[in-house]
This record gives sequence, structure tokens and C-alpha cells, in this order.
Amino acid sequence: MTAEWYETAFDKLYPILYAHRNEAEATAALETYEVFLQEGQPVLDLASGSGRYLNILVAKGYPAVGVDLSHFLLRTSLEVFDLGGRVAQGDMRRIPFVTGAFGSVINMFTSFGYFSVDTDNLLVFEEVHRILKEGGVFLFDFINAEKISRDLLDHTHREANGYNIDERRTIENRGKYLVKRAVVTNVETGDRKEIVERLRLYTRRDLFTMLDSVRMEVSEIFGDYAANPFVDGVSDRVVLVARKK
Repeated sequence: MTAEWYETAFDKLYPILYAHRNEAEATAALETYEVFLQEGQPVLDLASGSGRYLNILVAKGYPAVGVDLSHFLLRTSLEVFDLGGRVAQGDMRRIPFVTGAFGSVINMFTSFGYFSVDTDNLLVFEEVHRILKEGGVFLFDFINAEKISRDLLDHTHREANGYNIDERRTIENRGKYLVKRAVVTNVETGDRKEIVERLRLYTRRDLFTMLDSVRMEVSEIFGDYAANPFVDGVSDRVVLVARKK
């Protein structure tokens, strides 16, 4: 059986591709949005990756844990941030925690829309609703699909940390998917690997509808990590604060 893209993409080359998504960015985002988290309540970092957000939450004193599917990224979180006992491996469609366990859930840097079937992506929101306490908060960060579709940067080439990275992006299936194909070449050895990412593009309206269908009410919407107002087709991101009804 062929592996899904998200089962193979988040390996040792992922930190090379996304080196700009660093601790400084995570710190700035949490300084902005921490005000919405439930004080003193457990926090789940859903799709916690290498642990950059989770590490900051723990340092701030939150009873925070993370869950991610990638064994490589979870191992990195243990080695780099010493998050032993704070992370679990799991599928976001079946979050491995009991009902009502968390006061807040965060899902940052477009860690959503991985699944080709819409009902699977909706199941993620259903699971978030399940594990939140009544009135719990969901902090959700996604790319602005309308801006991406309009202003797609279809080809880029760069060098980072000893690798040449050639990236080509396409919008496919009548605007439903953003597909990125990255060819990563080790400058020293010449070794090459292609990494394909396939993201389901949901507009702001789509996300509102999906969250409402699982009994989550959006109370705030912002356009970036600095909490600037969201503008359709203009803002870089869709940052939502939703609460469990």
C-alpha cells in the first residue's frame, strides 16, 4: 500500500525546508495569542511537530502536552527541547486523550487539511470539540486559501544549510488543493529527494461552516501572527479563536 504524503514528508529534510519557521516566530505568535488560552487549564498542541510551540508553553508554566504523527519530529522534540513525558504519537483524527481533557487546543502553521477526504478533515474538528472542556478554546492557524489561489508563487529556488531547494507549486482539482513538489539536493554529495505536499485548501467561509457544524463558535479572526485584522484575499493567514458550545 502506498503511503500518504503526510506519512513520509515530515522527516529529516522537513527542518531544512521550513527553517524559517523557528522558535522566534513561535514565541512572537504565542505572545500575541496567549491571552485567549484558558489560564491554568491543560493545553494540547495538536500536530506539535518538533515542539517549538509546546516548549514555550511548558516554559510559561502551562500543563501542556503535544501529539503528532511524525516519529522523526517527536524524537526531535525530545532531543532538542527535552519534552519527555510531554508528547504522544497519534493521528489527529483519533486524538489519544480522553473527552474533556483540555481547556485549550492550539493547531499552528497550517497543520490541517492533510487528508484527501473532506470528512476526515472535519473529523479533526470533531475530535478537538470532544477533548475540550465546556467553553474550551481552540486556537487555529491556517493559510489564506483565497490569497494563495490568487497570488500563487509557482516556482522558487533557494539554498539553505547545504541544500539546494527547488519548489514548484500548483493549484489542482478546480482550486481545491495546493500541491507543492520540492526537489532537495545535498550540495556536497549530490543526493536528491523529491518531497510532495498536498494540502486541502479551505477558505475562511469553509472553516467557519466546518467549525459551526461541530458546535464550535468562532469569536475572533485575525490575519497574521501579530493579530492584525483579517482581510479576505489579502491577509497571509486565517487565525481563528473558537470556543466549544
